[in-house]
Amino acid sequence: MKYLKQYWLEILMITPLFVYILGFTVMPVFTNLKNSFIDQRYGRRYDILTSKISDIKYDIKNSQNQEEITEYEKELAIAQNELDNLKKSDYSGFTFENYKKLFQTRDFRKGVFNTIAITLTGLLIQFIIAMSIALLLTNEFKGKGFFRTIVLTPLGIPTIVSATIMTYIFDISGYLNVLFYKLGLISEITPNWGQGGWLSIFMVVFADTWKVLPLMVLLFIAGLESIPKSVHEACSIDGSKSWYKFFTIILPLMKPHITIALILRAIDAFRIFELPLILAGTATTPVISTFTYMEYDRQNYNLSAASGTILTIIILIFVFSYLYVVEREKGEEKA
Repeated sequence: MKYLKQYWLEILMITPLFVYILGFTVMPVFTNLKNSFIDQRYGRRYDILTSKISDIKYDIKNSQNQEEITEYEKELAIAQNELDNLKKSDYSGFTFENYKKLFQTRDFRKGVFNTIAITLTGLLIQFIIAMSIALLLTNEFKGKGFFRTIVLTPLGIPTIVSATIMTYIFDISGYLNVLFYKLGLISEITPNWGQGGWLSIFMVVFADTWKVLPLMVLLFIAGLESIPKSVHEACSIDGSKSWYKFFTIILPLMKPHITIALILRAIDAFRIFELPLILAGTATTPVISTFTYMEYDRQNYNLSAASGTILTIIILIFVFSYLYVVEREKGEEKA
């Protein structure tokens, strides 16, 4: 009680945040987890019957006609009996059927492959380009401020707008195909970048790289600027070549920043949604998030919950990896 009196204002200020996290993060995650272990046949029928019973009860409450009430009560008894029988059925209770069905579904397996391919390919390309730009921007040159502004611009553009912009580039009659045609790289039969396969994966990776590259550049610049000037001066005195200096000195010192940047990007890449949905669609290039969305849209709620749970687990692995790396770095700094 003394603690509450002393810190009542702090508790009052933090309560809305706690309620928000509990209501919009914790509860939905656990509800989704629970639904993923409910058989699809049971879950769908259960939703129909509970909704029907709720409607009948509402009609009974608001009806003024005794004959109507009697009919509603009969319907209620039938629906309640069906619900009781459903709860006693073979497919009620805890089950792994949704997860078994997921890995038997071609679109989900394809979605897992596409998600991993987009993540790994994107991380490699983004690391190389972001590191190159960061190394450039840590040097003094004319027009550095303007170039840095241009590099950071995509960070402020909403993802759905970025996806729309990319459709002008990767459309069948888009700028990229027109450029390739004028250069003589393609014939009159232009490639369809949204047809699926590696073409679509490259298209999504390109769009994602353009959108998120500024974040990695900023993280790498922070890492490069944290390296003491004495290290660079020592390399200059020793006459070390640029490539030798980068691979033997700068890269090892940058390891914590690189690890954090890659983990953050992996979290973002695994939950990628708008770009593949708009650019390639779910028919040719599904990813885990778009597969989850489409199953929910088809009212396969329990299958969608299972897919969402798998995606959540993958993201949590990367989140805890990030927290582990950050805490380890703090421990090393204190030591």
